[in-house]
Amino acid sequence: MSRALEYLRASRASEIASLQRLLRTGEQITAISELIHVLQRERGASNIWLCSAGRLFGEELEQRAVEVERQQQNAMAVLPEAEAQPGFSRFCMLIAAALQALEGLPALRQQVRQQGLSQAQAMEAFNHIICTLLNLVFEAADTASEPDISRALIALFSFMQGKELAGQERATGSAGFAAGEFTPAQRQRIQVLIDAQEQSFATFSQFADAENLQRWHAMADAGSQIERLRRIACTGAQCGENGVLQWFTLLSTRLDHMKQIEDALCATLMRRCQRAIAATQHTDHPAIASAEDASFSLYIAGASWLSAPETTLDSDGLAPQLGRSVLTLIREQSQRLQLQADELATMRASLDERKTIDQAKSWLMQQHGFSEQDAWQALRKSAMNQNKRMLDIAQAVLAVAATLKP
Repeated sequence: MSRALEYLRASRASEIASLQRLLRTGEQITAISELIHVLQRERGASNIWLCSAGRLFGEELEQRAVEVERQQQNAMAVLPEAEAQPGFSRFCMLIAAALQALEGLPALRQQVRQQGLSQAQAMEAFNHIICTLLNLVFEAADTASEPDISRALIALFSFMQGKELAGQERATGSAGFAAGEFTPAQRQRIQVLIDAQEQSFATFSQFADAENLQRWHAMADAGSQIERLRRIACTGAQCGENGVLQWFTLLSTRLDHMKQIEDALCATLMRRCQRAIAATQHTDHPAIASAEDASFSLYIAGASWLSAPETTLDSDGLAPQLGRSVLTLIREQSQRLQLQADELATMRASLDERKTIDQAKSWLMQQHGFSEQDAWQALRKSAMNQNKRMLDIAQAVLAVAATLKP
């Protein structure tokens, strides 16, 4: 049984190593969160600059670019080393995609400054960069093995996704108010973004801890001023130039408050990782502590041929029971892992649903030239018309895609 104890020790050491790696990932997510936040502000400022034909937010544009450069350096400093590791391939690939997207920022800024592209093109470019960064957070949520940590990661990712949709709403609204009117496409986009935010925050509410959920409930209501401006944007009413400054200020304040909750969610994730590491490091099972003894007790629970309470089997034959045995520990660990597996299965289902919908959107974008929002709207409309879940429609789309493959 000394080999069994060796493997129990190896199991615990492996668990600690995984948690420490996740703790480092949490530090990276915190830095990515800061980078996304300032990128969202640069995107909004760029939209106002383009749609006002260079009359508004010229200085703001420069300030936001400097902020992004600073936060980008901070994020680069905490990235893991580009070294081959088991199970590290996909995360490295996503980091590569994010870095490649960020490399295009200087050229994008130059085009924005020179009015060399449309607001929609600039918006799409910024959205793509932010999406590659959010994918890193999603990957971390999809690979965590501790239920409490997975829950914290899913809550964080869902909130960051909702905040990004709120950022897109700010940018789209800024473009319309800066231009003095909203196009039908912009009106529809704002409505889609509001609906999508509600879905993301509903997922967040399902997995968030009580403290952060209370923080969100305190600010979830957009407020009467934002709702009034939303109505102007969605109804196509005329809006003056002052509307853009009011809209951008109100939405920026709301996003800054969201960032505070996002920071609290990051802190919750880090605490849970640290607590899990400490709990695993300080586990001191009697059977493991006595591993150096030549003889140790082995009590086989439920074995009918060991019916007498004083009868146990040890490495030297029969002896009095000395406490919890290796097999008891193994059985309890198996039960704990099964409970974790059940909880993780529920959380994985939520993540798998998102993956399926994203794959269906990608196929629609490739086949029909849809934008991401158009693809989302097509799936949503089809689900409503057929009285089905979006997941069912997405699965049906992928089934059609599979039959069309050459």
